[in-house]
Amino acid sequence: MRIIFQAIALLIASYIAAVPVAMAQNSDFDSETGLRIHHYTDPVPNEVPGGTVLDTAGVRQLIDSGKVALVDVLSISGVRYDELDGSWSGYEPRYNIPGSIWLPNVGYGKPSADMLKYFLDAVAQATGGDKGYPVLIYCVSDCWMGWNAVQHLARAGYTNVFWAPRGTDGWVEAGYELELTEPTSVNVDS
Repeated sequence: MRIIFQAIALLIASYIAAVPVAMAQNSDFDSETGLRIHHYTDPVPNEVPGGTVLDTAGVRQLIDSGKVALVDVLSISGVRYDELDGSWSGYEPRYNIPGSIWLPNVGYGKPSADMLKYFLDAVAQATGGDKGYPVLIYCVSDCWMGWNAVQHLARAGYTNVFWAPRGTDGWVEAGYELELTEPTSVNVDS
């Protein structure tokens, strides 16, 4: 009987010890939305809710189809847009897949209302307001910003959203060129 009690006590102690570890692992995600809210540069999954995952060859095919809005969501750490004119400053040069727009700081798991509006307005402009128009979201390898951004678009009603988890890293590794891109200004007049 004593052995059974010791086994139960050990099992309970193991469970109690495991709970904080599980909570710490899950604290990277918002419990309500499931979006990533911490540690945005960790390995990413092979799927994304609301979108289709593409490898670099798939990205090339999509671009070659001639019908896709390319959106880079790489963040600019510690920088906010100028609230007077909507411009961005204090960022490192960014090279993107040619034809892309760069919308920094829109892939956070809990975006501010102005950043979510900036994102959705810019994508609406890039797609001509067509929520079925193909949109490719990317960043760099192991960047959760893209994973979150796909879900922001899906929740806004976009139905043809793609995600390239290797982003510009995969593009360069495949031997394709990048072009210098400026971040898209925020419309501060609306």
